[in-house]
Formats: sequence, structure tokens, C-alpha cells
Amino acid sequence: MKRYACLWAPHFVVTALVRSDPALRGRPVAALAGTPAARTVLDVSPEAWTAGARPGMSAGEAGTRVPGLIGRDRDPEAEASAAAALLDVAAATSPRLEAAAPDRVHLDLTGLDLFGAEPRIGERLAEGTASLDLPARVGIAGSRTVAGLAARAAAGVTVVAAGGEPAFLAPLPMELLAPPPDLAECLDRWGIRTLGELAALPTPAVLARLGLPGRQLLALARGEDEGPFVPRAGPERWIEALALDWEVTLFEGLLFVLHRLLDRLAARLALRELGATALALTAGLADGTVHRHRLALQAPLREPRTLLGLFRADLDGLTLAAPIVSLAVEAETAPLRPMQPDLYAPKRPSPHELAQTLGRLTALVGADQVGAPVLGDTHRPTAIGLVPFAGTVGRQAAVAALAFADAGTLACRRFAPPLSATVQRQGEQPCWVEAAGLRGGTVVACAGPWRTAGEWWTDTAWSREEWDVALPDGAVYRLVLDRASGAWSVDAVYD
Repeated sequence: MKRYACLWAPHFVVTALVRSDPALRGRPVAALAGTPAARTVLDVSPEAWTAGARPGMSAGEAGTRVPGLIGRDRDPEAEASAAAALLDVAAATSPRLEAAAPDRVHLDLTGLDLFGAEPRIGERLAEGTASLDLPARVGIAGSRTVAGLAARAAAGVTVVAAGGEPAFLAPLPMELLAPPPDLAECLDRWGIRTLGELAALPTPAVLARLGLPGRQLLALARGEDEGPFVPRAGPERWIEALALDWEVTLFEGLLFVLHRLLDRLAARLALRELGATALALTAGLADGTVHRHRLALQAPLREPRTLLGLFRADLDGLTLAAPIVSLAVEAETAPLRPMQPDLYAPKRPSPHELAQTLGRLTALVGADQVGAPVLGDTHRPTAIGLVPFAGTVGRQAAVAALAFADAGTLACRRFAPPLSATVQRQGEQPCWVEAAGLRGGTVVACAGPWRTAGEWWTDTAWSREEWDVALPDGAVYRLVLDRASGAWSVDAVYD
């Protein structure tokens, strides 16, 4: 038997405004639209509703009824962010969901026994929306229509038992279906006040007198779905945006707004166990232009303080042609990896500490001097390059380096540049070594030679002879003879 949940955010337009500006929380707020001379109320907060304000009123009438009413222009960007957040909450519970409207999401509850009984699933959904400053109601029933009506009928979580849908719908008022004014007036003249009274009417008679709109209303009163469940598909966008009521001219003001957006984005990523691998900042300017900035991250992160610190370092010295009037942050995401995936494996470095350390190094020496080592496409031992640590190749190189270091093997640390040396031989083997910075002397033991050569077909041809020697200071060094020039050098030390 199919079971569905409906996640519905009441007063959605105003809720999106309050979510963007927490200072509005708990205060009477109205979302306005229209020209300055004829402002109309689109939606009101619960506080404004209780005081008497209603959608459809003029701004002047609503302000007269509710002293202290705060009027704000509708913010489509904030509504898009709130709708995406509602989808994130649903997707964290069920992979099969349907975006019925910006303020309403349907979930298929098939196979969700892992989360417990249906009331517990409803509580999980409600807790998820509350964590995103997006209070919502939850209804659970055998059809999406009944689940939606259950969510509208009462606050909190409402579960309609299987087979109990007709009894649940019967006493509900007609206002829940929001019929068109002409249909509502006609039904009122007939004495139809509840869904049960409408559902009891014969279908042919309703169709003959009220037409197709009446037939659709009758189907809703009986809890019938209008069409099949259509699961949401397509790529997801992790974006938080905000249209500002003031112009941001100072760097600290930009960081203040940015912190708010990062908090909201991090809360959404936490629901899905994801981290951001890159952040794209889009700033709308007062002169109509747009400034874009991309911040690549060294590891998946979602800690707002860390992300804000990286933005602070990356945007330091930013100069814009005009004040900022809107701001959006979009994340490229990847699953977070466990700090210690294996009980017997060493703990991995903290992504937060890694990101902060690399950020400081980049500020000190430049972005082109910070990265992960990678071998070139040659057998030349010194052909070691550098790739950005944020890239896939860089991360793989860093993981390989960490794995090598954790293995407890002997490390060969190269001198950059190699130390010029004077070497004496006994036969073919080196027997005495002297080099600046080393306690040279008689060679205690040696191994080698290892001869390599390459690129003979180019102007960069090379030929090397390598020896490992132990000196009186107790260390083992790598000696290199450049066979083309006959020059010796101390290339590395083992430790």
C-alpha cells in the first residue's frame, strides 16, 4: 500500500523574507508587490495574520489594522533558496520526492522503515525544516491529496491511518480546498460546508452543474490525486541568495552578509552529508553590473567560520566599481569523507586545519607556489612539478604522499638545490666526500652505482650515476655524478 508525506511551509513568501533577515523573526511582517502608489499585500506572517492583516489588502489598510506592521518587497531569490532548502530536507529522508509547488513537497515513503514509524518520519521532516529556519507542517496519508490536506488542517505532524482517509476528510471545512470565488458561493448556497458533504454528491450531477472545475474539486474532497506521482529529476543546485535592502560599501559589511548566507548553505549541506569543494560568489552591483569570484577549496568543507575565513583571505583588497545590492553563493559539492575510515588506520588531517594552513601559505608565497608534488612524464629523477592542491590530481598526490609517510618507510629528502661536492674514488667506488654543510670524510660504506639516462633525442639529454654512501656523521647520503660534465653533488639524505 502506497503512503505519502506532504511537507508544507505556510506563509511561504513571508517565511522566505524572515529566513533571509532573522531580525524579522516574531514580528508582524507583510510581503508587498505592485507599484509604489498601489502596494498590495501578497502574504503575511502568523503574527500579522493574528492581528488582522490578510493577503489582498492594500498596504495602507494592512498598516492601519496592524500598527507596527513591517512591509517588505517580495524577494524571489530568497524564495528560491527557501524552496531549495525544503527540497533538501525532503531529499535527506526519501530519494523519491515531487516538488508540487515552491512551498510544498511530496515524498514517497516506500521503504523508509529505517527511520522508524510514520510519526517518527514526520518528526524528522519537521526537525529538518526547523533547523533551516523554515517552519513547516507535515501530513502523512495514503494519497498526496490527503497528505496535503492533513498538513494544512493542523500544525505539527498529522498521520492519517491507512483506510481512514474518508473519515479524516469528512469534517474538514471547504476553505481548505481554496475553491474559486464563484464555486465557493455556489456551494455555500447549496449548504455544502465540509468536504464530506461535497464528497457525498453524485459525480454526474456535479459535472453537469459545475463543469470540470467542480469535478476537480469533488476529486480533491474525496482525497483522489489528480495525476501520477512524478519523482523529481535533474541536477541539484546548492545556492543561497539575498537581495539587500541597503547598499554594502564596506568589506566588513560584505563579510557580515556573506556569513549569513554561508550559515544557511552549511545547514543544507549538513542534511545531505555533503561538503563544498568550491564556492562561487556572485555580487550584483548598484550600477547594474555583476562581479563574480570563485573560491576553490582544498577539501570538502561546510564549517561556516572556516569558509568565511577563506573568503576573507581570498577577497582581501577587493575593489568594486559600485556598492553591492545583492549577493549569492553557490557551492560545488562532494561527499564528506570520514576522518578515520578504518579503525586501525591513522587519523586523516582535519580539512579545516588543512584549508586554513594552505590559505596562509598561499597568502605568504603566492598561489603558484602552493600545491601537491607530482612526477613529470619522464624518468629524470629531479622532474618533480607542482599541481594545485584543490584539483583531483593534487588531492590524489597528497593522499599518496600521506600513505607513504604513514607506512613507516625510509624517506629520501632531496636538497634543493643539490650540494656541490668533491669526491675521491678508490677504483670505481667513492671513498672520500667533502661538501659544504656536511661533515664529510671517509666513506664508511657505499652501494651502487645506479646509472640512468634519457631524452637523448633532445637538447635536454641527461646521464646520471648514483651512489648511496654512509659518512662518519652517521647519515646516509645520495651522491650523483653528472656523467656529461663530470661534476659530483650530494642530492639527498635518508632519514
